[in-house]
Amino acid sequence: MSRPKPTYCGPASIVKLLEARATCAVHDAMNMTKHLGRYLALVALCRALTTAEPVAAGQVEGGAAESKASASVDRHREADEFFAGPISRLKLELTPENYGRLAGDERNYVPATLTEVWRNGKPVSAHSVEVKLKGHGSFQHLGAKPSLTVNFKKPKDGSRFHGMRKIHLNNSSQDPTYLSEFIAGEMGRKAGVPAARATHATLEINGRDVGIYVAKEAIDADCLAAFYKDTSGDIYTNEYINDLTEGMEKKGGDPTDKTAIKALIAACREPDDTKRWEQLDKVLDIEQFMTFSAMEVIMCHWDGYNSFNHNNYHLYNDPSTGKFSFILHGMDTCFGDENYTLAHNFLLPRGSMVGDALMRHPQGPPMYWARLKSLYDHVLTKEDWGARVAFAGNRLRDAIAVKNPQQAEAYAGTVRQAVARVTRRVANVGRQLELPVKPFFVEAAGVPVPKAWVLENSGGGTGDRVKFDGRNCLHLVATGAGVPSWRQKVTLQAGRYRMGTIMGVRGVESVEDEHGRGAGICISGAGKRVNVLEGDGGFNPGEGGGNSVSYEFETAGGEVELVFELRASQGEAWLAIDNFGMVRGR
Repeated sequence: MSRPKPTYCGPASIVKLLEARATCAVHDAMNMTKHLGRYLALVALCRALTTAEPVAAGQVEGGAAESKASASVDRHREADEFFAGPISRLKLELTPENYGRLAGDERNYVPATLTEVWRNGKPVSAHSVEVKLKGHGSFQHLGAKPSLTVNFKKPKDGSRFHGMRKIHLNNSSQDPTYLSEFIAGEMGRKAGVPAARATHATLEINGRDVGIYVAKEAIDADCLAAFYKDTSGDIYTNEYINDLTEGMEKKGGDPTDKTAIKALIAACREPDDTKRWEQLDKVLDIEQFMTFSAMEVIMCHWDGYNSFNHNNYHLYNDPSTGKFSFILHGMDTCFGDENYTLAHNFLLPRGSMVGDALMRHPQGPPMYWARLKSLYDHVLTKEDWGARVAFAGNRLRDAIAVKNPQQAEAYAGTVRQAVARVTRRVANVGRQLELPVKPFFVEAAGVPVPKAWVLENSGGGTGDRVKFDGRNCLHLVATGAGVPSWRQKVTLQAGRYRMGTIMGVRGVESVEDEHGRGAGICISGAGKRVNVLEGDGGFNPGEGGGNSVSYEFETAGGEVELVFELRASQGEAWLAIDNFGMVRGR
């Protein structure tokens, strides 16, 4: 008898059919028993789908993808408690043989055991894992404080850790606050940009206390389930300090199939503006890239994709759209320059391939500036980001205090610095957005600046030249009257310039007027200064090596007076002379 040609199968009708078959199967011979479980599993699945749309007969593959995506969502939620809960205490145990193997071959996995010693008042069982060392600029050897990748599913008897198959334990050697990755990731996710979640943990390796770590989820399908309906696509990771290439590591699918990444690179290289935009729109989520780029600039992510380094970023190729989108990554050095310009240089050779391709088109810059304004209105000002930093920092401080009260007290000062830095960055973004939109600053050539600074304190305040934290510095002290400053005159050609340096402040209580407030740099006779340093923060250990400050200006040519000033009722400010530099734009 010929079988009727199916059109579609509604889940409810499948339920009735399979229930009937399952009932009959119970009374069948023993050789039917093995089929019973399959029928009942299908019944359960179809019951879960009874509220869904009818499924076309040719959509079995799509249904499997949706099932995987649903499982990824569940595992993503399962990990919520790990990232929102108390700080974990982790113990990593390696046999002498495997310890020696890892010390000699640091980039390849070796077996180990990871135990979460105490969590929510309950002991947690050990996990069979495989572990390897990770990192580039932050890399440390096994005998020091290594950053680690811990894989829970690689061993045959492995089990997931709070729903995760892999985590990274980062030593945070470039971030003494341990907070940059945490707050930058949260800020990015609030903006809708994919970024791995982070928390803190203490770690012992074979009984040796190696201290505080930043624990991050791996960027995989489970991580991406919070951002994409279909997580079966390919993830691309860059080589260390490199822009897009056909050789990027591809996770998922056929690793030898370079079709998608080749199409993205080819679209970026299309010389015609109109064709380039059209081609990019087919292979890149342009709106998402603008949000990603705006967040990198807002967070001063100097080690991200749009920086000169092109270092920390991932891409995801979404099968449901066929388009690439960018993932924030490696954010342990964010918020270093709270006065960083929003008119970032996206253009090559200093900018990025994708940024250059979009920002050279007339639609690019207006879209970018509109996205900055939207993010400021709907992300930066809708959350007390200083309070979020304080929450994470104080939680970590309390964990440190259990073992070392003195270290915890010192760390409390570091937390205050981090709170102030993030708060001031948000405020600075708002001030910059009030200014007229400028073209992106494209560096053309360095400009030599002599060190012939002259102190001007006739109206009040004091100043001198000092050696501070190993740096040759100009020093200003506010005494409640006047505006002390260091000044020097230089002769420049007509054009646009950017000057910058590293500065520090201590106890600065700002006084605001039509020229600005706090400590900063500018040129004489310009409008209100937007770069501001106040409170405490600077060169002292644990404070990130000083605050980067930059200032842009245009001149018709001739003599220009450079100014380092302090508008405050009290406090001190330092400017690192040897770090002062200037570039001319084109």
